[in-house]
Amino acid sequence: MSKTTNIEMFKRYSILYVEDTKEIVEEVAFFLEPRVKALFTAYDGEEGLEIFERVRPDIIITDIQMPKMDGLKMIEQIRLIDPSIPIIITTAFNETDYLISAINLGVDGYLMKPLNLKELMRRLEKIMQPMELKQALVDKNAELETINANLDQIAKEKTEKLEHTYNHDILTGLENFVKLGEDIKSGLYRHLVLLDISNFSTLNKQYGKEFANLILKGAARGLERNMFESTRLYKTESDRFVVLMRTGETKEVEQLCEQIISFFDTQAIEVEDVGIYINFSIAISGIDGNEYPMVSAEYALDIGKELGSRYYYLYNDSAESIKKAKEAIKWLNITKTMIQDDAIEPYFQPIVDTSTGEIVKYEALARGTYKGELFSPYVFIGSAERLGLIGSITRMMIKKSFDFFEGTGYSFSINITQRDLLDDYLLAFLEQKLEHHTIEPSQVTFEILENVTVGEHHKLVLEQLKAFKKRGFKIAIDDFGVENSNFSRLLEIDFDYIKLDGLFIRQLENNEKDRVIVSAMVSLARSLGIETIAEFVENERLYEIIKECGVDMAQGYHLGRPLSRRNIDL
Repeated sequence: MSKTTNIEMFKRYSILYVEDTKEIVEEVAFFLEPRVKALFTAYDGEEGLEIFERVRPDIIITDIQMPKMDGLKMIEQIRLIDPSIPIIITTAFNETDYLISAINLGVDGYLMKPLNLKELMRRLEKIMQPMELKQALVDKNAELETINANLDQIAKEKTEKLEHTYNHDILTGLENFVKLGEDIKSGLYRHLVLLDISNFSTLNKQYGKEFANLILKGAARGLERNMFESTRLYKTESDRFVVLMRTGETKEVEQLCEQIISFFDTQAIEVEDVGIYINFSIAISGIDGNEYPMVSAEYALDIGKELGSRYYYLYNDSAESIKKAKEAIKWLNITKTMIQDDAIEPYFQPIVDTSTGEIVKYEALARGTYKGELFSPYVFIGSAERLGLIGSITRMMIKKSFDFFEGTGYSFSINITQRDLLDDYLLAFLEQKLEHHTIEPSQVTFEILENVTVGEHHKLVLEQLKAFKKRGFKIAIDDFGVENSNFSRLLEIDFDYIKLDGLFIRQLENNEKDRVIVSAMVSLARSLGIETIAEFVENERLYEIIKECGVDMAQGYHLGRPLSRRNIDL
């Protein structure tokens, strides 16, 4: 389908987008609104259901977990009204339990978060194409009703052609995902083999789309030559093929995979007198007792890709890698719930002046509560980044820290990430907080990791940090001395504090070299007018050693554990 035709097709359809995160809604709306007939947005299931009943859109895109009414409940209500409307769910790394419930409600696809807008357009295109074909079939049938009975044969041929198009991939002529879904449900097949062409995106960029399409055609013909009597071949999305096998014998499935690997190892695909060698990443999933073999195959394919091309991987629910993937999904769900429930709290750990022994400031450390259990940031920060919600945690920490230190005169530090700096929201948010709190900017220190100041976004990060400094906030570089250490950055960014990495501090009692390194870093920092803070000071001996090394401030369990707002008496 040409680009012009695609543009015209999108303009024929209205879409309802339901998502509870405002920033994501605004981004998607900015992208989709000019491309479609009409775009309606809602921030929870109740609002989504009301808009659906009122405007009856053509397609629905919805998140699963939302306040008031979740996406699954909304889909259930909508299906009572219109069982056939196409619905896409957005999900964080295959939220399996919710995904299974959504599939039972007849959703037409799912997309991973954070959303890739190009992938969203491709998924909408795949949904719209059958709708276009169905409408074309309806239009054609209406036209045929007006034709004389003597033209029945013509009508039959045209209908059969449309039905063939609906069930077949236009490019390769193989049966497509529509027919694949029907055949999986038929009960005739025992195994599913998912084949993904390795590095196809590179081939696409190197040779261009038209040439890459010819490679796909050649791959289809090569796969057809290697099918068994018990197999059936399908072309699904992008560069993927699926084989269904009637056999229940794993050995025969493995034989097919090995035959495909061997064939493409030795047989080039001839395209315009150019021989192109390809290979596949291959995943196998059983169908018996598995309601969603394609989901299982996707898990197995991710693991198979780690093994490299020319290998195949059989899905095993008890495999350690599968368990890890499901554990990751669990934490994505827990993290989203904690953020939605405002269950991320700052715990404050004291920082002591080594010359006086007095507490001079506190570091705000994030802790999450879920079902009565307290969790450290190490288990949920990564999930928050994958969900695109790290900024929500940063805002919670700033708001609650400002509320706690209001009018106390104490200084405090808050950790921020590269994402916070690149999203360019932080300074305006801080200005808002300063207007409503009796806190001076000089009381607030922002801690960043060393690696935040390097990489492709180096200049933008520097601009943000300099803007914070100009407003009066202080900046500390955290875990200094291990990763990407570059002393010239101390001059470039004008840090106020260096927090010495715990790797050096923990070994000071027994490692003379670490004492020399710490003393050297302290001396350099002092010459630049930068104060030093030692973390992980766990006992009196370490405390005495860092004082001997000249460290200005200390932090660690020996001097005070992180405590919640309820347990600190300032």
